[in-house]
Amino acid sequence: MRSSGWPLARLALHLLVLLTRSYCSLAEGPTYRPAVEEAFKTMTDGNISAILDSLQTGYDKRIRPQYGESHVDVGITMYILSISSLSEVQMGKGSFTAATNSGRAAAMTPAGGSNAGEGPESDGPSQDFTLDFYFRQHWTDPRLSFPGRGGLDELTVGSEYLQKIWVPDTFFANEKKSYFHTATTSNEMLRITNQGKVLRSIRLTITASCPMNLQYFPMDRELCIIEIESFGYSMDHIRLSWHAGDRSVVIESDVSLPQFRVLGYNRKTIISSTSTGNYSRLLCEIMFVRSMGYYLIQIYIPSSLIVVISWVSFWLNRSATPARVSLGVTTVLTMTTLMSSTNAALPKISYVKSIDVYLGTCFVMVFASLLEYAAVGYMGKRIQMRKNRILAIQKMAEQRKTATLDHSHASQDHPDHAPKQTEVRYKLHDPKAHSKGGTLENTINGRADEEAPPPIANLLPHKDINKGLNKLYGCSPSDIDKYSRIVFPVCFVCFNLMYWIIYLHISDDSTEDLILHNQEN
Repeated sequence: MRSSGWPLARLALHLLVLLTRSYCSLAEGPTYRPAVEEAFKTMTDGNISAILDSLQTGYDKRIRPQYGESHVDVGITMYILSISSLSEVQMGKGSFTAATNSGRAAAMTPAGGSNAGEGPESDGPSQDFTLDFYFRQHWTDPRLSFPGRGGLDELTVGSEYLQKIWVPDTFFANEKKSYFHTATTSNEMLRITNQGKVLRSIRLTITASCPMNLQYFPMDRELCIIEIESFGYSMDHIRLSWHAGDRSVVIESDVSLPQFRVLGYNRKTIISSTSTGNYSRLLCEIMFVRSMGYYLIQIYIPSSLIVVISWVSFWLNRSATPARVSLGVTTVLTMTTLMSSTNAALPKISYVKSIDVYLGTCFVMVFASLLEYAAVGYMGKRIQMRKNRILAIQKMAEQRKTATLDHSHASQDHPDHAPKQTEVRYKLHDPKAHSKGGTLENTINGRADEEAPPPIANLLPHKDINKGLNKLYGCSPSDIDKYSRIVFPVCFVCFNLMYWIIYLHISDDSTEDLILHNQEN
């Protein structure tokens, strides 16, 4: 019994060793399909096509990798080559014409029927930005793995092979138009490693929507977003992520725009919930800062000079009515034209922009200059009317005095025909007592005695009368011009100080977690 048990024990030991070696070999590397193994056994230097054909044996591109097991992790990187435009208002239809790209329904879809640029076209104003970039996707497909023999660890193949394998259905959620580059060939690249890792790189030009907040225009900072998402696969099947961390988004150092400069960018990963499920979405946020040079030269400086020109009327003679009126009306119309042309290039928004505050204040200043001359003219007219009225009263008093003296002489010669006593009452506003409501009132009667009132010219000293008659409410037209020469410039300077300090401070609100463009390297 003992001798017959030893052979059975030795056989069991040998089986255990074989099982252990088999398990170790399985753990060391993947198990390849028989067709792939056979292709590598017969591989020669010029037989790479046989390997690619063997990878297609039993491969179904309609099914994603690891279907029924786990989700597919798709890593995304972007290398932005240029940003060609960032527009507040872009009228008319789309400016991109799709190049002929048969076999693609969109820039990110490897099979289909129409061209990349055949999307919806906008006939009205839009807020968008256009950028050119390399879009790279990384994922793992175990069905494309192969033995790394003979130093062959990676296959770089033509873009035609993309039509034979599964690719993520990635799309840009806020895209308006897209352009797929085909000069001189399709700008795509495909790499497959022996572990089944796939890299797809494609060059795209897209126009995406960028809603802008123009409250601080033209000192605003605009945040434009590129939204990347899987169209049909929910998070149970595909999960997007930034593949290289902080280096997942790279912007060329020489990227610049005529009216903007790139301040920095940021990356985010969110979950988009719709009626069909939850989808993984990536956000690439790019912060733009508007350049002030154009608006300073074309709007701010000219409008300020127009306000200064309107002050010239304060030094002109107030009797030069044509010159002062023409100057005031011209400056008002010029400011109106400048405001209209500025707002014509912007969307019709309901809130007030910072440039509206400045132009509105300049318009009020030039309009106030025109009203100032109207006030000067009105006051001069009132003063002249009062002078004429006083002169008429003086003339009437002199005539009455002369008539009284004549009648007095006649009564001395003929006592029986003494004239009846007549009287004339007159009232004159005293400029010195105007604030107290005082007036000078007297009666001119027909008596020729010594108690007859003196002429009005003798009621006040001559200098006081002339000085008082040239003022209305304690102010003369010359005084208004003198005060305006000081008040208008001081008010405009104070407004400019407050305007630039406040708006430059409140518009400087950069994001804290922003990766600055100049410091990304």
